[in-house]
Parts: sequence; structure tokens; C-alpha cells
Amino acid sequence: MADWRLKPRAQRCVACGRPFAPGGVGHSLLMPEAEGGFARRDLCPGCFSALSDNERATASAAWTFTVPATSASRETVSETAHRASAETVLRILVERGDPRDRASIYVLALLLERGKHIVERQVTTDGEGRRVHVYEYRGSGELISVTEPVLAGIDLPTVQRQVAALLEHGVRPQVRVRRRKRALRPRYTVQRKRR
Repeated sequence: MADWRLKPRAQRCVACGRPFAPGGVGHSLLMPEAEGGFARRDLCPGCFSALSDNERATASAAWTFTVPATSASRETVSETAHRASAETVLRILVERGDPRDRASIYVLALLLERGKHIVERQVTTDGEGRRVHVYEYRGSGELISVTEPVLAGIDLPTVQRQVAALLEHGVRPQVRVRRRKRALRPRYTVQRKRR
């Protein structure tokens, strides 16, 4: 089975270069390439109607699409913000190095790996026999190591709630609270004179 890597819908018509209007209609053609793959061509209705019958016949597939209204761009922004916050939360937790965050770090790394934002490069074991996953951020090439927690002793619903709270509210800095010793107050005693 061939692995097709098709590009997402273009923002502009490939023939005339005009941008697709939100709520407008466009046409996509899947054209065979000389190297043996397929290329996607997105056209506005005017350029699509100007195509010859021969050009339309050479397409392996053709379909019509509707450009989403502005709500889709909001979803893209929120998805980007969510991903950025997941990356930010992961970086903060790894820098903090608190062993109690190990399960949350592992879950965040799995989320980012499934979203293809980080790639696993190597798996090693540490001195205690735990697996350590080395990930690379796709954009920057930065490496990050994540120690796999002992899954037998973890309450997964609690970890899920913790990760959801971290993604929703962010990481609060760890504040070490020093309890002040109460200043010793001198005790006064009242002595009554006897008559």
C-alpha cells in the first residue's frame, strides 16, 4: 500500500493566486506526478471551469470543498495555543525536576509525541532500571529526556486530572513557604497586693 502524503488545502488558488474566501467554495484535484506520487491542486471555481476536459480526465480524484468561516481560524489558534501550552508545561515540569511530576511529564510527552510535535530518538535505562525516553522537538531540534514512571503504583484518573488542570491553568511556580517562628512575647503576670 502506498504512503500518500497529501498537503492540506491551500490558502490560495494554484492557478490565479487569489485567496479562498471564508465560506466560499473551491475544487481540489489529485493529479499523478511523474515520480509516482500524487499532488493536490486547489482551484477557485473560475479556474476550475477554465480547465479542459483532458486536464480534468487526467485527475485521479476531484472534489469540491467549502472554506470554513472564521470559526475554523479560531480553532487553529486555540489548537496552536494548546500545543504551545503543552510544550511549555512539559518544559517547566522537566526543568523543575520534581519526582512527583514524573507521571504528568510522561503523559504530556506521549500527547506531544502522538501529535507529532516531538519525536522519540532513543530509549535507555537509568541506574535504577527505569526506561528513559529521549525526545527531540521537531521545530528546534532541542532534546529532552523523560523518565518512564512505575506504572503499577500510579492512579491514572488522578494523573489525567492533574494533566488536564496543568493544561487549563498552567504551572504554578513552586513556592516554598517558610513558617515564621512566632516572636516570643513576654508573659506578664499580675500580682495583686493582699491587704
